[in-house]
Amino acid sequence: MPVRKTLTGCVIGGRFFSIMTDPQTGRPVKAYPIRIQQNFDIPSYEGKTISVSGSLLPGDRFIITKGGSPAVIRDTCGRDNLNIIKKELIMEYRVSGYQEAKNRNFDKALRLTNKALYMDKTLCGTYVDRALVYYLKGDFTSGANDIKTVKNGRCRDRKDLNFLMLEEIGAILENSGRKADAINLYKMGLKSCQSEMCRESMNKALRKASGS
Repeated sequence: MPVRKTLTGCVIGGRFFSIMTDPQTGRPVKAYPIRIQQNFDIPSYEGKTISVSGSLLPGDRFIITKGGSPAVIRDTCGRDNLNIIKKELIMEYRVSGYQEAKNRNFDKALRLTNKALYMDKTLCGTYVDRALVYYLKGDFTSGANDIKTVKNGRCRDRKDLNFLMLEEIGAILENSGRKADAINLYKMGLKSCQSEMCRESMNKALRKASGS
């Protein structure tokens, strides 16, 4: 069912990102890429904060009210908004990179994960994502180098480490006879866990790899 909405956000890279703000602080917390159904001159709004009114449909599709057009709120997109949009783009590149790797399109997968790293080299999770691409490709040396980057603290933010990715890398290592490397990987993951589910998963993988 369409939902009547007024969305406010920024046009970046030829795409409209609706910004959700915290009702208490007013600070942006999430950016959603919205597909506006009508054809309008979106490049003319590049880098601006705009507001659109209309109907929001499933799949983040949006139909602007008949006869309506985007209203320019500001000629720029605020720094906080840009940072939130950047996070969304990074995650988009990482997820797409993983999907391409699973389809064995490794060159495209690496281009996407490298784009994510270019945007922010502090996120340890992106190095893990790229490591998995390398391991799936069979390039164990490059994969190990990315894991070493995380283990040695050369990236700062460990909050976005995906323990499911670590499990998948660990399984590849175990299946290739590199059980000691898998155990060290699980131990690193355990130290970085932010949830009980992660701790349970890493401990289970450790017990299995250790034969206990």
